Amino acid sequence: MDRQLTVEFPWLLLANDGTTNYALSPVTDVRAISGTRLWVAESKIDLTGYVRKDLTVGFRRSFEQKGGSEFIEWQKSYDGSKDFVVETVLVSSVPFNDDQLIASVIGSPGFTNYGLSGLEWGNFNREHIIHGSYKIHYANSVVGSGAFSSTGTATMVPVINNYFSSLEATAADCLYCYRVMYAPVPGDSLGNGIQSVTLPPMRVIMDAFTVGEPEIEYLMRLKRSYELANQV
Repeated sequence: MDRQLTVEFPWLLLANDGTTNYALSPVTDVRAISGTRLWVAESKIDLTGYVRKDLTVGFRRSFEQKGGSEFIEWQKSYDGSKDFVVETVLVSSVPFNDDQLIASVIGSPGFTNYGLSGLEWGNFNREHIIHGSYKIHYANSVVGSGAFSSTGTATMVPVINNYFSSLEATAADCLYCYRVMYAPVPGDSLGNGIQSVTLPPMRVIMDAFTVGEPEIEYLMRLKRSYELANQV
């Protein structure tokens, strides 16, 4: 039977608070990861009703929609070598901890990652990541006010836009959904450097279906789902 699964993520609106930090303005359902310039919105999709009926959830495609544009504002200067925004979106059959979310903006989970000390990559493989995207946004030099060497505001455009969704069928009882956002260093005062970053709300839509598999195949998939969840 066909299904449509949807997860909604709120706005991220960061404003320089004058102390080289950001404040949420206004406050939305987004939290900061302590000790970083990372912000995360998270939610779950409950699949327990399907699991109780011994149904497997499969996926045909997934895509993202955004309810606005990305903006960045600066005073006096914008430095393209460091003033960019990273955005990782994940729908996973297993949960992530904060250390693994931090690593997700350096290298996409599910791939073989290099051994950079201090990062916890987790033991993810492609089967975990039902939907995944990775973007790096820069200020748009065409649609902006003011040269990059002076005060200005611009929309942002993704110069890297990678998708790595597996669309793997699952017998997990829950999908874990994350939108992780890295913001550049804010200005050292309200009169210098990055002043604000705005990312619009987003939704991820997954065209899904449920199917009753033969008992042996379903039990093997259920066993695999629990193994994946417990090895991360």
